[in-house]
Amino acid sequence: MTTSSRPQIDFDHHSPEFGTDQAERFAELRGRCPMGFTEEHGGYWVAATFELAKRVMGETENFTVELNEDRTEGGKLIPTAQHAPVIVPGILDGEEHDRLRNPLRSIFARKSIEERAGPVAQRVAAELADELAGREEVDFANEFSFRLTVGTIFEFVGLTEIEDRGKFILMLEDAFAIDPEAGADRTQLASSTSSQYEEAESRVRDIVRSRSENPTGDLISLMVAPDTGLSVDDVTALTLSILLGGVRTTAASLDNIVVHLDQHRDLRERLIENPSEIPDAVYEMVRIYSVTPLVARTATRDVEIGDVTVHKGDRIAALIASANLDEDKFPDASTADPDRRAGLNLAFGIGMHYCLGIWLAKMELRVAVETLLTRMPEYTVVADKTERYAKVGVNNGFAQLTVRPGG
Repeated sequence: MTTSSRPQIDFDHHSPEFGTDQAERFAELRGRCPMGFTEEHGGYWVAATFELAKRVMGETENFTVELNEDRTEGGKLIPTAQHAPVIVPGILDGEEHDRLRNPLRSIFARKSIEERAGPVAQRVAAELADELAGREEVDFANEFSFRLTVGTIFEFVGLTEIEDRGKFILMLEDAFAIDPEAGADRTQLASSTSSQYEEAESRVRDIVRSRSENPTGDLISLMVAPDTGLSVDDVTALTLSILLGGVRTTAASLDNIVVHLDQHRDLRERLIENPSEIPDAVYEMVRIYSVTPLVARTATRDVEIGDVTVHKGDRIAALIASANLDEDKFPDASTADPDRRAGLNLAFGIGMHYCLGIWLAKMELRVAVETLLTRMPEYTVVADKTERYAKVGVNNGFAQLTVRPGG
């Protein structure tokens, strides 16, 4: 394809500028060039509207998440992290994806999550609130959100033998090249932690083997049961992937919710008075602050999409952060309206790769907001001690979020 047939845009999701004035920038992009091509990171298309991003994420016959044979191109990240372990089943399409995901569907269903993980999240949230009570200031991002999601996922999965869980997660984020502030240099990041990852993988594999011999009722025990058809290696890979998926994105979503409710006190008062509306309000705020701003695919064939032709092998990014603010789909899109009934947004994906842990994330966010509004209803965010990640192209979260619990 010639450059002239590719509408050119100035776009780099790994630049510091990507995180500034997003709503205005994305609105301009949707209106001017909803399918544009940037030369950054080897070149990739950007689908900016809801309908275009939905197509890219949902049409697995046209757009694949898989890496090429030598794992140098493709995947869900741009640029490709060549030395990172494979996140399963999210990096797979077709039969292999279904073989790994189908045995987990009932475990991750809403009722199962509420019964298995709900009490854990309730307890961890209460313990953290007790620990932070009476403090003049709290770094909510690191002292509550991160610890809540780490504590819940490790117990739910069944990795109770691992003690320094926060450090374990941080190492995995580097190994899988999804450290929030790594920017584009992800191949080097993954390579630098490969030996640590091998040790961690071996440790998890030993725990999986132990559960296969002596099941305890946790997620690992359920996954390694004979009727799932999953091997020890399958369950080890799934366990590591579930850990990654169950921490940083949910924690970042909670931090954005905390900031939004600080800036919109009318909504906060509404939720305090009507806690039954918290789940719908949470879903709205997750939409507005899409913590995974974009996901990548590779075209499997020549495809007409929008007003352009995407050719086989082209890389394309579904810009979720823009799609979820598309006024054509979500009128008054920047308003978190618990009464909105616009259908699914794209924060948790769509189609085959719809987030397996959606009910876990929704439950944790509901529990956290209930705890926050019950235990710290007068909290305020200290703006000059609050800092987003310098680069938010992989995770739109906070390096520090300082809160005064008492107002």
